[in-house]
Amino acid sequence: MIERNTKVFYLTQFSHALIFSIPIWVVFYLRLFSPAQIALINGITFAVQMLFELPSGALADLLGRRTTILISFVLGGLSYILIPFGDTFLYFIILGVLLGISDSFRSGAEEAIIYDTFKEKDSRDFEKVFSKGNIIYQVGLITATILGGLLYVVNIYLPFIFYGISLIVGAIISYFYIEPHIDSEKFSVKNYVKQIERGFKEVFKDKLTTYTTLFYVAVGGITWTNALYFGSFFVVGLGFNDAERGFIQGGSRLINVFLFAFLLKKVKFSDRFKVIIFPIAMVIAFLPGTFLTGWYGVPFFALALLTTTGRWIFLAPITNKMFESKVRATAISVMSLLIGFVYLSLVGISGFVIERYEIGGMYSVLGIMTLIFVVPLSYLLLKVKRHDKTRILSTS
Repeated sequence: MIERNTKVFYLTQFSHALIFSIPIWVVFYLRLFSPAQIALINGITFAVQMLFELPSGALADLLGRRTTILISFVLGGLSYILIPFGDTFLYFIILGVLLGISDSFRSGAEEAIIYDTFKEKDSRDFEKVFSKGNIIYQVGLITATILGGLLYVVNIYLPFIFYGISLIVGAIISYFYIEPHIDSEKFSVKNYVKQIERGFKEVFKDKLTTYTTLFYVAVGGITWTNALYFGSFFVVGLGFNDAERGFIQGGSRLINVFLFAFLLKKVKFSDRFKVIIFPIAMVIAFLPGTFLTGWYGVPFFALALLTTTGRWIFLAPITNKMFESKVRATAISVMSLLIGFVYLSLVGISGFVIERYEIGGMYSVLGIMTLIFVVPLSYLLLKVKRHDKTRILSTS
């Protein structure tokens, strides 16, 4: 089961990562809508994802992770394939709703099915496989980022259609997951509601888990909002054309892959080091944003992408260790829900900030938010102790 699920995980990671619209989506949307309308579409998409996070996580725990993963891929694939068939604001709102549901159905289920696959077989290789899966995801993003601009030149709809097809392929691949035994309960409305309650209790069940959850949400909220929204605007704001943006974003992700592949092979980081390094890297990446133009901004953009990838590779295994198997997907969905609140808050204030200080100013706001929230949470997480009076985070 481990070998098969690992192969399926790697393949679905790659198919999900072929987001050919990465370098061109801002330009494509600006053809049809104002920046405020784009923000509203993205906000509604994420709000819907938040609304469905807990229900989808509970369904994954009760009905099976493979089922919800498959639904996610199919729904997302159809949504992207339908993009060329409409150009109204309402049409894109509807597609945004469908994409929000799709993202929520996958967010915790695939991570949970892989973790429980290794836990059931008493294997300690989850972190290694999960990290490799995220590197494969970055390879997919690099491929899509470089090719996306070229596809856009041929036809402005091709990047979206090709990504939709890739997601449908991902649905077919995900069918071959083997569901691990997690001592799940039969589905009922009563158990469904109970499962959601368990998910909330699980992420805040003790001081260690609470601080770990809040730290993960703070880091994830800031870095994921940048990856999904502000990063693309930031590269546009630096003054690069379509082709240059594709190579800059693709090149930054390529550096991402090689660096993490080297680090994971040569260096073993302690949990404590991971908690210390994230706030430092995030402050350096975001805080100077308002002063950056042209090529001077590229290294900071690349570092910001590194923190996004690092969140998945380094922090996700820490949080997974905190949760019980039969509630893990729900607990992960709770964290995704909280990250969604951070996303909506940052996108909500971005209109005011960007109008006055441009996108570089918004980058600096992300740095300030890191100082206010991530740095203190890092300190608290490092200080909290177990009931046996030992430090809570491992040093190896």
